[in-house]
Amino acid sequence: MKTKNKIITICLISSATISSIAIINKVISLTSDKGILPKENRQSYHWRFGTISYTCQGNGKPLILLHDLLPGNSDVEWKNTLDKLSNFYTVYTLDLLGFGRSDKPAITYTNYLYVQLITDFIKSVIGKRTDIIASGSSSNIAIMACCNDKSLFDRIMLVNPDPLAKTNLIPGRHSKMQKLLLDCPVIGTLLYNIMVSKLSLKKDFSSLYFANPAYKNHDLLDSFYESAHLGGYNAKFIYSSIIGNYTNFSLSHKLGEIDNSIYIIGGAKEPFIKETLNEYQTLNPAIESSLIKESKHFPHIERPQEFLDLCQIFFPTPR
Repeated sequence: MKTKNKIITICLISSATISSIAIINKVISLTSDKGILPKENRQSYHWRFGTISYTCQGNGKPLILLHDLLPGNSDVEWKNTLDKLSNFYTVYTLDLLGFGRSDKPAITYTNYLYVQLITDFIKSVIGKRTDIIASGSSSNIAIMACCNDKSLFDRIMLVNPDPLAKTNLIPGRHSKMQKLLLDCPVIGTLLYNIMVSKLSLKKDFSSLYFANPAYKNHDLLDSFYESAHLGGYNAKFIYSSIIGNYTNFSLSHKLGEIDNSIYIIGGAKEPFIKETLNEYQTLNPAIESSLIKESKHFPHIERPQEFLDLCQIFFPTPR
């Protein structure tokens, strides 16, 4: 009888704990949407795996801006440069599947999934050859999409692309276990909410993203937080896929195959950026590059005018 009572007690405590965690997760999801992410001028592309939220503005040659694959990121990353770029281009910004205001299906997100998304978007929405600027880990997507169909792309600009060693990482036993844990309905969602809490994102801003640790941009931080939690339970699946290395794809045998013009812009204070530039240029000597002083992972946010000046040099447009 005593054993039976203990089992009942443990079950009741466990049930109460799980219920409490589920309530906490629900509250975080409901209170995170404060309407900070911009809604104006947004359009929808109904893709086979979900609806993609995007913007289109300006006149001229088409240009796609791809945001980095970071927790809570969205096309808000390009807010500081979008208006001026649209003076010379027809600029398209996308919230990639699993990010921002786009759908967040409960699937495993892979590099090839995003390659297909970009390819289909160009064919269905833009309808002509386009330039592309990709940030961080989305550089991998841009390169692979170009390899997949070179007829769709003209000039390519990469902003702080991943070191080749990172692109070579593939799903292994450890990363698969991490993904499996994060995909768990209640505990995994709690872990995700801790990892993308306002405090955790603030630490990333001060230590990883910007050269000045005292950099303050509360609107950007709030947009990251809101984006990270939109979609509730499903918001975590892109993060677990990244942790599981499913969004990676080795570029070592692909960079040399591309004969498009490729330009790399790096933040001068981004860790190992010079080594990364050397790796890319060794595989493809035609790649040109430049560093922006006093900037780190987001030079286009931190030093927008310097970034735009380099865009004008790399992507000259008729005035």
